[in-house]
Amino acid sequence: MGTAVVCLPPTTPATALGTGAAAALAAHGVSSSGLLPHFHTHTRRAGKLVDRWNGRTSGGPIKLLDLDGMRTSAAAGATAQWMLWQQVVAGTRPAQPFWAFADRYTSDPNRYPHLRRAQHEYLSQPRVLAMSAHNAVADQSHQLPTSKLEAFQAGHGTYVNLAWLSAVPGDGLAAQHGDWLTCRTARLADVLEYLHAAHAHLAQLPRDARLVALAHPA
Repeated sequence: MGTAVVCLPPTTPATALGTGAAAALAAHGVSSSGLLPHFHTHTRRAGKLVDRWNGRTSGGPIKLLDLDGMRTSAAAGATAQWMLWQQVVAGTRPAQPFWAFADRYTSDPNRYPHLRRAQHEYLSQPRVLAMSAHNAVADQSHQLPTSKLEAFQAGHGTYVNLAWLSAVPGDGLAAQHGDWLTCRTARLADVLEYLHAAHAHLAQLPRDARLVALAHPA
């Protein structure tokens, strides 16, 4: 499941945040499966929030959400994850991201008559195998998602910035003016384009605007 964040007007009461967010997503043809405790908060004014549990909430006024804390925490976690990745893949050659193989499947059906072959060749790369082997060991402190291969390979700074940018908007953002912002493809360039647009929209919202997080099919 993914995370969808919906921006609602300041006039939206706390009791209507969940239904209003679900309706906003449905208007974009995006399904949802309930509220998601995505945001950090330190406030004791629980009546202004959708819910509150162990310092997290599914939504409320921006001024009551700890968005900066979310970004800082995500960046710190990304630093530790990238340093571990560097150790795990040491000695392996750079690998091609999955979308490169998917493009070959689309453009060369004679060589790749089935998508499974493209998936197999992607997963068979030594660097991806090293990540998969690490993930297969139980109780790892950090998993190394192979879906983030391109971001890992872009370097420490890019990986940390990516985590900082994606901490709040998640996988899709329903902007207050009605646009649905999300990644066009899994390519890193498209992911960064989405995050730049989402962050720019969040930055210009008033502090009494409401943000609500919902789970939706990734």
